[in-house]
Amino acid sequence: MAGLQRHQRLVYLKCAEGYELIGKGFTGLNVSGNAKTEEKHWVHEQNATGGLSGYAPAMAFVSEMDDTDPVSLYLQEIADTFDIGVKAHTDIVIVDTWKNGTTSGTKAARKQDVVISIDNPGSGEAGSALALTGTFTYDGDPVQGEFNPSAKTFTEKSAA
Repeated sequence: MAGLQRHQRLVYLKCAEGYELIGKGFTGLNVSGNAKTEEKHWVHEQNATGGLSGYAPAMAFVSEMDDTDPVSLYLQEIADTFDIGVKAHTDIVIVDTWKNGTTSGTKAARKQDVVISIDNPGSGEAGSALALTGTFTYDGDPVQGEFNPSAKTFTEKSAA
């Protein structure tokens, strides 16, 4: 069995004109689960008990500004204006290319509402590309479905 590689999990960002592949210029997309735990310490027990109460996932991105890439342009506009409104609230689709969807030409995917926050709005060392880094903070639960890479459309899995 061969191990899966990073390029086999694609991420599309919903930009002004629709879904665009996060790819050119991006060197890192790293998800942190940010598990939320609860602890209880009962008066009759010496040690506390714990449990998992949920997650607050976020996906950090590392990229270089590119004036030809639609995702980079979308993020640059947010960075230039420090937008906290409509542009900063969008969604991503995470596509597992090794899992076929139920319809021909589709792949298993999940759509996730996100809020975009920019950490580095375009700076860097002399002689290097302008950096653009930030975070896609997940907002709510993911929606399971399938994605058609050719049409760049997401279809929610029916609740059958």
